Amino acid sequence: MAIDWNITHKDQVRGRFIYSNSTCIDFNAALPVFFQPSPAVAHSGSISEFHNFSPTMQNELRVSFRRYNANIGSGPFKFPGLDAFPNLTYDDLGLQLGPDSNTPSGEIANNLGVQENLTKTFGSHTIKAGYSFSDVILTGTFVQRARGDYDYVNLEQYLLDMSPTGGNLSGVAGERSVGANNGVPFGFLSHAAFVNDDYRIRPNLTINLGLRYEYVTMPVGSRAQQYSSVADVPGVITFPKPHFSPNDWSPRVGFAWSPGKNGIWSIRGGFSRSFDLTYINLNQNASPAYYQTTRDLDPAVSTPNFLTNGGLTAALPSGTPSVDDARAAIASYTFSNQRPYALTGSLGVQRAFARDYTLEVRYVYTKGVHLWNQTRMNRIPKVTATDFIPTFTSMPDPSVLAGLTKTLGDIKANPTNTLDQYHFPNNIVGYHPWGNSRYNGLQVQMNKRYSRNLSYIVAYTWSHAFDDSTATNFSTILSPRRAQDFQNLRAEWASSALDRRHRFTFTPVYDFKPFQNSKWFMKNVVGNWNIAGTYTFQSPEFATVQSGVDSNLNGDALDRSIINPAGAANLGTGVTGYNAAGQVSTGDDIVAYVAKNPGARYIVAGLGARSNSGRNTFPLDHTNNFDVALTKRINITERFRFDIGAQAFNLFNHTQFVGGWLNDVTPYSTNAISRAFLVPSSSSFGAYNQGTPEVGFFPSNSRALQLVAHFVF
Repeated sequence: MAIDWNITHKDQVRGRFIYSNSTCIDFNAALPVFFQPSPAVAHSGSISEFHNFSPTMQNELRVSFRRYNANIGSGPFKFPGLDAFPNLTYDDLGLQLGPDSNTPSGEIANNLGVQENLTKTFGSHTIKAGYSFSDVILTGTFVQRARGDYDYVNLEQYLLDMSPTGGNLSGVAGERSVGANNGVPFGFLSHAAFVNDDYRIRPNLTINLGLRYEYVTMPVGSRAQQYSSVADVPGVITFPKPHFSPNDWSPRVGFAWSPGKNGIWSIRGGFSRSFDLTYINLNQNASPAYYQTTRDLDPAVSTPNFLTNGGLTAALPSGTPSVDDARAAIASYTFSNQRPYALTGSLGVQRAFARDYTLEVRYVYTKGVHLWNQTRMNRIPKVTATDFIPTFTSMPDPSVLAGLTKTLGDIKANPTNTLDQYHFPNNIVGYHPWGNSRYNGLQVQMNKRYSRNLSYIVAYTWSHAFDDSTATNFSTILSPRRAQDFQNLRAEWASSALDRRHRFTFTPVYDFKPFQNSKWFMKNVVGNWNIAGTYTFQSPEFATVQSGVDSNLNGDALDRSIINPAGAANLGTGVTGYNAAGQVSTGDDIVAYVAKNPGARYIVAGLGARSNSGRNTFPLDHTNNFDVALTKRINITERFRFDIGAQAFNLFNHTQFVGGWLNDVTPYSTNAISRAFLVPSSSSFGAYNQGTPEVGFFPSNSRALQLVAHFVF
């Protein structure tokens, strides 16, 4: 709905209202029987008043409101003896049984916004200043693993009702988050003010100078960390009321210059600093103990009658907690002060030529600072640079094994919880603002404007993106979200999972319009065709080869492999453990590992072994894709038109195991089953890269066809 009211020649009012109601299907569960509806209802409206004080001064006042309500249930499923249907994983079957592990979840968000902008032109200056205010009232219901997640080594362990001892749940065999059943408030206030000056020094040269200030309050729920202050250990760890910095300033400078007098050249450049806002996923996953806590199972201990006795229960302790009780409940931490920001610079040269063409060459630089990185604050590896089990590519001499005195049992005895002496038993998970990224890109683009029924864009980008923390949450398994060593993020610096070194695209659009001067039937039924396409060639994404076990024994099974530089690319191998007597062993007396295939490039780092590889070293497939759309347009009248057409994605059906979508950098394959492609000991390791994929793991992005119809009025 829209309202446009011209009150006088100086005052106009514009109003808009949009209502949206949709119900999708949440298909994140492994089995279709557990799929659930995912309804979402949104109301949004705005009203703006424009006032002209004079021909050189205008004002805009806008008030907006949006309400969004979305939720996903976990279904009416019952499990005998338990208060909720859990998520059950069987490692030997590669099967997950149960609803979407992130359900039930949902949010109700209300956002009130007010913006005031004033523009004044005088002389060679155009100054724009403004202030904006946003009040977010938000309640989120998302307690990860609220029904309990249990990872069984095999089906037999489940059938015997032993407590699970698998390790796919990030180093724990069972986990349940409790509390926050009625949602947690995560609303916040945001204030921003800015001033910007476009200074036209000469008719062909303009510079832009601007400054923006922002102040954002910490979301309400995160402030409850202060109620855990009874657990403080002064000088070691404290739990204050977190807050963001009140000193976030963003300068901006830019210029636009058209050399000469004919206007065919344009040179533009600029630099800016911009801050990011927090988002509900971060705050919910790090909810203070006041709202929720986590209970874990020790994978080293298996007890009988686990599910019969109720599994991990959701009951919270009652009464006033002791210091030890308070510390035992803490499983998260919220940091203060820093918000992520980006430093962005660009310089481009553009030239128009041959009447219909424009060519532009530009350089773009972006640096991300204080990016949020998920970490476990109190966990260190038991494996160190001097204390580890060696790995050999081939069987060593017996005397070498006999001389090795350090056993796996010795490594396991090393400490891993730095706060254990203060009685903090849980992993304390926080989003540390210490991540970094850097992007350099050289971009070339040629545009042909629409003429003679044809237009197209040809573009090429060479770029290199580095970072140390691509994924903040569990959005991909191809590049783990947490560092291999939680205390050493610097060692994670590598080419980003978002890095695509070369990218070429060609996008033509052609209108076939014969009989334009003929009668309606010939012009609209025989003629009026449109064909559009996009060809894309892109360098591959690089994934992280993982050992599939907790190699460094810090409680997280996302450790990397060992690289053998002399090994054959794309070839992986497992290892065999040996004791000092030269006998094969799987116990704590292991003193060395030996690769099963000495010619492999990637070798599993066994328990207690030390990886020598970095992030993102394994190339997936490149993109070689052509999409096309054919549309038939029928003009019924000047105001009404009917379009019908067909669209083909990956028209030539190239097999492309790119680890994500062909037209998006978003990855897929986040479940642990997909990790088989990245574990050297797996029979399917690297299979997609060699053109022989295993069905059901990495989709090949095969050809897809769809019919479309539009009525335009």
